[in-house]
Amino acid sequence: MMMRTAPLAFLLAFVPLAASAVTPEEAYLASRDRHIAKLRKLEAAGKAAGQAEANEKKALKELDEKMEAIIGPVSVEGFQKLGKYSIETLFDGVGADQLDGLAFAGDDDKSQLSVSTDGLAEAFLRAHRKSWIKSEKPPQTLGQALASPYFYTVAISPDAGVEKYADLPIAKPAAATLAAALLDLRSQDDAGGTLPDEIIVAVASGGRLFIASTPAKAKIETAPACEKAWSEHQARAKKAMDSYSASGRADEKDFEAYSKLQEEGSAAFRRCFAEHAKSEKFFVALTQEAQALADKLAAVKR
Repeated sequence: MMMRTAPLAFLLAFVPLAASAVTPEEAYLASRDRHIAKLRKLEAAGKAAGQAEANEKKALKELDEKMEAIIGPVSVEGFQKLGKYSIETLFDGVGADQLDGLAFAGDDDKSQLSVSTDGLAEAFLRAHRKSWIKSEKPPQTLGQALASPYFYTVAISPDAGVEKYADLPIAKPAAATLAAALLDLRSQDDAGGTLPDEIIVAVASGGRLFIASTPAKAKIETAPACEKAWSEHQARAKKAMDSYSASGRADEKDFEAYSKLQEEGSAAFRRCFAEHAKSEKFFVALTQEAQALADKLAAVKR
Protein backbone atom coordinates (compact mmCIF):
# COMPACT_ATOMS: atom_id res chain seq x y z
CA MET A 1 0.00 0.00 0.00
CA MET A 2 1.43 3.36 -1.02
CA MET A 3 1.86 5.86 1.81
CA ARG A 4 0.45 9.32 1.08
CA THR A 5 2.76 12.28 1.71
CA ALA A 6 1.85 15.83 2.56
CA PRO A 7 1.47 18.15 -0.44
CA LEU A 8 4.62 20.08 -1.28
CA ALA A 9 2.77 23.39 -1.07
CA PHE A 10 1.74 22.52 2.49
CA LEU A 11 5.33 21.87 3.53
CA LEU A 12 6.65 25.00 1.83
CA ALA A 13 4.13 27.11 3.66
CA PHE A 14 6.25 26.74 6.78
CA VAL A 15 9.51 27.90 5.16
CA PRO A 16 8.77 31.67 5.22
CA LEU A 17 7.94 31.45 8.89
CA ALA A 18 11.37 30.05 9.72
CA ALA A 19 13.18 32.34 7.31
CA SER A 20 11.43 35.46 8.60
CA ALA A 21 12.04 34.75 12.28
CA VAL A 22 14.22 37.44 13.85
CA THR A 23 16.47 37.15 16.87
CA PRO A 24 15.94 39.31 19.96
CA GLU A 25 19.11 41.18 19.00
CA GLU A 26 17.79 41.94 15.51
CA ALA A 27 14.46 43.06 16.95
CA TYR A 28 16.27 45.32 19.40
CA LEU A 29 18.44 46.90 16.68
CA ALA A 30 15.42 47.53 14.45
CA SER A 31 13.53 49.14 17.34
CA ARG A 32 16.55 51.27 18.30
CA ASP A 33 17.02 52.50 14.75
CA ARG A 34 13.32 53.40 14.41
CA HIS A 35 13.45 55.44 17.60
CA ILE A 36 16.63 57.19 16.52
CA ALA A 37 15.20 58.07 13.10
CA LYS A 38 12.05 59.58 14.63
CA LEU A 39 13.96 61.58 17.22
CA ARG A 40 16.52 62.85 14.74
CA LYS A 41 13.66 64.13 12.54
CA LEU A 42 12.25 66.06 15.47
CA GLU A 43 15.73 67.38 16.24
CA ALA A 44 16.23 68.52 12.63
CA ALA A 45 12.89 70.31 12.82
CA GLY A 46 14.04 72.21 15.88
CA LYS A 47 11.88 70.23 18.29
CA ALA A 48 14.59 68.57 20.35
CA ALA A 49 13.13 70.00 23.55
CA GLY A 50 9.80 69.13 25.08
CA GLN A 51 8.06 66.38 23.10
CA ALA A 52 11.29 64.92 21.68
CA GLU A 53 12.87 64.70 25.14
CA ALA A 54 9.78 62.96 26.50
CA ASN A 55 9.80 60.55 23.56
CA GLU A 56 13.48 59.82 24.11
CA LYS A 57 12.89 59.03 27.78
CA LYS A 58 10.20 56.49 26.85
CA ALA A 59 12.37 55.02 24.11
CA LEU A 60 15.35 54.59 26.40
CA LYS A 61 13.18 52.82 28.96
CA GLU A 62 11.82 50.46 26.29
CA LEU A 63 15.28 49.72 24.89
CA ASP A 64 16.69 49.20 28.38
CA GLU A 65 14.04 46.54 29.04
CA LYS A 66 14.82 44.83 25.72
CA MET A 67 18.53 44.86 26.54
CA GLU A 68 18.01 43.40 30.01
CA ALA A 69 16.08 40.53 28.44
CA ILE A 70 18.84 39.93 25.88
CA ILE A 71 21.76 40.06 28.33
CA GLY A 72 20.10 38.23 31.18
CA PRO A 73 21.33 38.25 34.78
CA VAL A 74 24.95 39.23 35.41
CA SER A 75 26.74 38.61 38.68
CA VAL A 76 30.46 39.36 38.83
CA GLU A 77 32.30 39.80 42.11
CA GLY A 78 33.53 43.37 42.45
CA PHE A 79 30.74 44.87 40.34
CA GLN A 80 27.22 45.98 41.16
CA LYS A 81 24.40 43.56 40.40
CA LEU A 82 22.19 46.05 38.54
CA GLY A 83 23.39 47.46 35.25
CA LYS A 84 22.12 50.34 33.18
CA TYR A 85 21.51 50.65 29.47
CA SER A 86 24.83 51.63 27.87
CA ILE A 87 23.33 54.07 25.36
CA GLU A 88 22.94 57.37 27.21
CA THR A 89 21.13 59.36 24.53
CA LEU A 90 19.46 58.70 21.18
CA PHE A 91 20.37 62.17 19.92
CA ASP A 92 23.79 63.00 18.50
CA GLY A 93 26.43 63.53 21.18
CA VAL A 94 28.63 61.87 23.79
CA GLY A 95 27.11 58.60 24.95
CA ALA A 96 25.04 58.05 21.81
CA ASP A 97 27.30 55.68 19.94
CA GLN A 98 28.65 53.20 22.45
CA LEU A 99 28.47 49.43 22.24
CA ASP A 100 24.89 48.30 22.87
CA GLY A 101 24.63 46.47 26.17
CA LEU A 102 24.48 46.99 29.92
CA ALA A 103 27.05 48.87 32.01
CA PHE A 104 27.87 47.88 35.60
CA ALA A 105 29.78 50.12 37.99
CA GLY A 106 32.53 48.67 40.11
CA ASP A 107 32.22 48.47 43.87
CA ASP A 108 35.34 50.65 44.04
CA ASP A 109 33.71 53.39 41.90
CA LYS A 110 36.69 53.13 39.53
CA SER A 111 36.17 49.83 37.76
CA GLN A 112 33.67 49.33 34.96
CA LEU A 113 32.00 46.33 33.34
CA SER A 114 30.21 46.40 30.00
CA VAL A 115 28.22 43.35 28.89
CA SER A 116 27.00 42.90 25.33
CA THR A 117 26.63 39.92 22.99
CA ASP A 118 28.70 38.60 20.12
CA GLY A 119 25.92 39.51 17.70
CA LEU A 120 25.53 43.08 18.95
CA ALA A 121 29.30 43.58 18.94
CA GLU A 122 29.56 42.36 15.36
CA ALA A 123 26.73 44.70 14.31
CA PHE A 124 28.57 47.52 16.10
CA LEU A 125 31.74 46.80 14.11
CA ARG A 126 29.87 46.75 10.81
CA ALA A 127 28.27 50.11 11.61
CA HIS A 128 31.65 51.70 12.43
CA ARG A 129 33.81 50.38 9.58
CA LYS A 130 33.48 53.49 7.42
CA SER A 131 34.23 55.86 10.31
CA TRP A 132 37.07 53.82 11.82
CA ILE A 133 40.25 55.66 12.76
CA LYS A 134 42.52 56.07 9.72
CA SER A 135 45.65 54.88 11.48
CA GLU A 136 44.46 51.27 11.59
CA LYS A 137 42.54 48.87 9.39
CA PRO A 138 38.93 48.38 10.53
CA PRO A 139 38.60 44.98 12.26
CA GLN A 140 36.61 42.42 10.31
CA THR A 141 36.11 40.06 13.23
CA LEU A 142 35.44 40.39 16.94
CA GLY A 143 38.80 38.80 17.67
CA GLN A 144 40.58 41.52 15.69
CA ALA A 145 38.54 44.20 17.45
CA LEU A 146 39.62 43.01 20.90
CA ALA A 147 43.24 43.81 19.97
CA SER A 148 42.38 47.39 18.95
CA PRO A 149 42.54 50.23 21.49
CA TYR A 150 40.27 52.27 19.24
CA PHE A 151 37.56 49.62 19.62
CA TYR A 152 37.55 50.21 23.37
CA THR A 153 37.53 53.98 22.85
CA VAL A 154 34.36 53.94 20.78
CA ALA A 155 32.75 50.98 22.57
CA ILE A 156 33.16 51.89 26.25
CA SER A 157 35.04 55.21 26.57
CA PRO A 158 33.23 57.99 24.66
CA ASP A 159 34.79 60.83 26.64
CA ALA A 160 38.47 59.73 26.61
CA GLY A 161 40.72 57.86 24.20
CA VAL A 162 42.14 54.48 25.19
CA GLU A 163 45.92 54.42 24.66
CA LYS A 164 47.36 50.90 24.61
CA TYR A 165 50.81 50.49 26.16
CA ALA A 166 51.12 46.71 26.01
CA ASP A 167 49.15 43.54 25.43
CA LEU A 168 48.97 41.34 28.50
CA PRO A 169 49.54 37.68 27.49
CA ILE A 170 46.68 35.98 29.29
CA ALA A 171 45.56 32.42 28.52
CA LYS A 172 42.06 32.01 27.13
CA PRO A 173 39.84 30.48 29.82
CA ALA A 174 38.39 27.08 28.89
CA ALA A 175 34.82 28.43 28.93
CA ALA A 176 35.64 31.37 26.65
CA THR A 177 35.72 31.61 22.87
CA LEU A 178 37.86 34.78 22.89
CA ALA A 179 39.95 36.56 25.50
CA ALA A 180 42.25 39.57 25.40
CA ALA A 181 43.85 41.94 27.89
CA LEU A 182 45.80 45.16 27.62
CA LEU A 183 47.52 47.72 29.78
CA ASP A 184 46.26 51.20 29.00
CA LEU A 185 45.75 54.83 29.89
CA ARG A 186 42.62 56.85 29.14
CA SER A 187 43.28 60.43 28.11
CA GLN A 188 41.39 63.28 26.47
CA ASP A 189 44.63 64.79 25.17
CA ASP A 190 47.96 63.40 24.03
CA ALA A 191 49.17 61.07 26.79
CA GLY A 192 52.81 62.03 26.31
CA GLY A 193 55.21 60.32 28.69
CA THR A 194 52.53 59.42 31.22
CA LEU A 195 52.59 55.86 32.54
CA PRO A 196 49.57 53.55 32.08
CA ASP A 197 47.30 52.94 35.06
CA GLU A 198 44.50 50.61 33.94
CA ILE A 199 43.87 47.05 32.78
CA ILE A 200 41.16 46.22 30.24
CA VAL A 201 40.06 42.60 29.91
CA ALA A 202 37.63 41.34 27.26
CA VAL A 203 36.10 37.87 27.27
CA ALA A 204 33.55 36.32 24.91
CA SER A 205 31.76 33.44 26.60
CA GLY A 206 28.37 31.79 26.14
CA GLY A 207 27.39 34.23 23.40
CA ARG A 208 28.01 37.25 25.62
CA LEU A 209 30.88 39.73 25.49
CA PHE A 210 32.31 41.04 28.77
CA ILE A 211 34.61 44.07 28.80
CA ALA A 212 35.97 45.00 32.23
CA SER A 213 38.35 47.79 33.15
CA THR A 214 40.01 48.19 36.51
CA PRO A 215 42.89 50.20 38.00
CA ALA A 216 46.23 48.39 37.83
CA LYS A 217 47.32 47.28 41.30
CA ALA A 218 51.00 46.62 40.61
CA LYS A 219 53.37 49.58 40.80
CA ILE A 220 54.28 50.46 37.21
CA GLU A 221 57.67 51.93 36.40
CA THR A 222 59.45 52.91 33.21
CA ALA A 223 62.97 52.29 31.95
CA PRO A 224 65.53 55.11 31.80
CA ALA A 225 65.78 54.58 28.04
CA CYS A 226 62.09 55.40 27.67
CA GLU A 227 62.39 58.56 29.76
CA LYS A 228 65.34 59.60 27.62
CA ALA A 229 63.44 59.03 24.37
CA TRP A 230 60.53 61.11 25.66
CA SER A 231 62.79 63.92 26.90
CA GLU A 232 64.58 64.15 23.54
CA HIS A 233 61.28 64.50 21.67
CA GLN A 234 60.10 67.06 24.19
CA ALA A 235 63.24 69.14 23.71
CA ARG A 236 62.75 69.15 19.94
CA ALA A 237 59.07 69.93 20.31
CA LYS A 238 59.89 72.85 22.60
CA LYS A 239 62.20 74.33 19.98
CA ALA A 240 59.43 74.15 17.40
CA MET A 241 56.97 75.81 19.78
CA ASP A 242 59.48 78.54 20.70
CA SER A 243 60.01 79.23 17.00
CA TYR A 244 56.25 79.37 16.48
CA SER A 245 55.86 81.85 19.35
CA ALA A 246 58.76 83.98 18.07
CA SER A 247 57.02 84.32 14.70
CA GLY A 248 54.00 85.79 16.43
CA ARG A 249 52.20 82.50 15.86
CA ALA A 250 52.31 83.17 12.13
CA ASP A 251 54.42 80.24 10.94
CA GLU A 252 52.04 77.29 10.92
CA LYS A 253 54.84 74.94 9.82
CA ASP A 254 56.47 75.32 13.24
CA PHE A 255 53.19 74.47 14.96
CA GLU A 256 52.68 71.46 12.71
CA ALA A 257 56.23 70.34 13.52
CA TYR A 258 55.48 70.75 17.24
CA SER A 259 52.29 68.65 17.01
CA LYS A 260 54.04 65.95 14.99
CA LEU A 261 56.94 65.75 17.45
CA GLN A 262 54.50 65.44 20.34
CA GLU A 263 52.69 62.55 18.64
CA GLU A 264 55.95 60.86 17.66
CA GLY A 265 57.29 61.27 21.18
CA SER A 266 54.20 59.68 22.71
CA ALA A 267 54.33 56.77 20.27
CA ALA A 268 58.07 56.29 20.87
CA PHE A 269 57.52 56.28 24.64
CA ARG A 270 54.79 53.63 24.39
CA ARG A 271 56.89 51.44 22.07
CA CYS A 272 59.83 51.69 24.43
CA PHE A 273 57.61 50.92 27.42
CA ALA A 274 56.14 47.83 25.76
CA GLU A 275 59.60 46.57 24.85
CA HIS A 276 61.12 46.98 28.32
CA ALA A 277 58.05 46.19 30.44
CA LYS A 278 57.93 42.53 29.41
CA SER A 279 61.07 41.80 31.43
CA GLU A 280 59.90 43.65 34.56
CA LYS A 281 58.33 42.06 37.64
CA PHE A 282 55.35 44.39 37.55
CA PHE A 283 54.44 43.05 34.10
CA VAL A 284 54.09 39.54 35.51
CA ALA A 285 51.91 40.88 38.32
CA LEU A 286 49.73 42.82 35.87
CA THR A 287 49.28 39.74 33.69
CA GLN A 288 48.23 37.75 36.76
CA GLU A 289 45.70 40.47 37.64
CA ALA A 290 44.29 40.34 34.10
CA GLN A 291 44.19 36.53 34.09
CA ALA A 292 42.25 36.43 37.35
CA LEU A 293 39.71 38.89 35.95
CA ALA A 294 39.40 36.96 32.66
CA ASP A 295 38.80 33.70 34.54
CA LYS A 296 36.14 35.41 36.65
CA LEU A 297 34.33 36.78 33.60
CA ALA A 298 34.43 33.48 31.73
CA ALA A 299 32.82 31.74 34.71
CA VAL A 300 29.71 33.97 34.71
CA LYS A 301 26.55 31.91 34.15
CA ARG A 302 23.22 33.06 32.76
